[in-house]
Amino acid sequence: MIVTLKILLLNLLFCFGRLSIACAADDDCSLNGVCSANSTCTCDTGWRAADCSELDLQPVERWTGYNHTNATGVDFYKEGAGNSSWGGHIIQDPQDKTLFHLITSQMSHGCGLSGWKPFSTIIRAESRSGPRGPYTWAQDLFGPFHHNPTTMWSPADGLYLLYFIGQDMETPNGTCKSSKFNNTISVTSSPDLRSWTKPQALLYNVTNPAPFPLWSPESETSEILLAVEKNNIYYADQYTVPYDLIVEPHNSDRSEDPFLWRDKRGNWHFLVHYMVDIDLGLKGPRVGAHCFARDWRGPWTFNNRTLAYNTTVKFTDVGQTVYYRRERPKLFFSDDGEMTPLYLVNGVQEFNATGGGSYTLIQPVGDKWKAYEEGLGF
Repeated sequence: MIVTLKILLLNLLFCFGRLSIACAADDDCSLNGVCSANSTCTCDTGWRAADCSELDLQPVERWTGYNHTNATGVDFYKEGAGNSSWGGHIIQDPQDKTLFHLITSQMSHGCGLSGWKPFSTIIRAESRSGPRGPYTWAQDLFGPFHHNPTTMWSPADGLYLLYFIGQDMETPNGTCKSSKFNNTISVTSSPDLRSWTKPQALLYNVTNPAPFPLWSPESETSEILLAVEKNNIYYADQYTVPYDLIVEPHNSDRSEDPFLWRDKRGNWHFLVHYMVDIDLGLKGPRVGAHCFARDWRGPWTFNNRTLAYNTTVKFTDVGQTVYYRRERPKLFFSDDGEMTPLYLVNGVQEFNATGGGSYTLIQPVGDKWKAYEEGLGF
């Protein structure tokens, strides 16, 4: 009862944060829109709220995304956890536009999220029904322990780059107990998402990688950025060489799981897992925060007033779920150069999840996703 009351009060604070404000510049619109002549923000498609900081999330169909917590079998000895997964990256197949891949973390041996370290693996799942899924397992990519994959196409290299944390490890039998050890960020590459090179270690004692190539049609460079925990940003001349720490924002406390991108105007953004409610002994509901800057070197603005999303998700059957955990945010954008967010991907876990089961939720954003799917014949 006390936890429920806390969540209700925090959701009210989330709503009050949407009150109207006047803008003087595009920065007052979170760089997700423009400040109009009448001093109000005109938000880009996919964003809403007075300062354009909130994702325009739409209802989700049940059992889309990658949800196999109901999987059974001799390898799934923890009832309810099944094939637990935790977030991931959607990639449209370059050869078959109606095939979508999801590179995600999946726990081995039927372990739930509580055993992510060292039981997490990286797998490739496929969907023939559109980017929302449902996705089914297609291929094991890296065994225990590998976690938090982020996949990015590098135009300069003509390759997919996959960044993750972890190292090859033997996992104990008969238990899903978690372990503690330092993380290492590595990178691997692939021409087709199916065959990958041997991982190359890049950074030690660092976690939560979020790459973004600096290539553009105007500047066909091999330079690349790599954001990590606390929204620090590393820079490299190309993806295989040493990375130098360039940016250390001082306004991003209580955030992790950064997702980095550059918008159509050349501005930079982070979507992060915000952990402000930990002080109250809770994992939410205030979990999705947005940061923005005109240049990747900063200065960065961390918006903790109106949040991008919370732990409540509405479904197309008119029901809704308030999740215990909703983390690992990643966006899938339009391919028309507008960088319109079409889907938000999160790792989610319900309250009192049996066996610590978790899964990957894919939620539509705005209204452009409908035309995108219709254009593909879905």
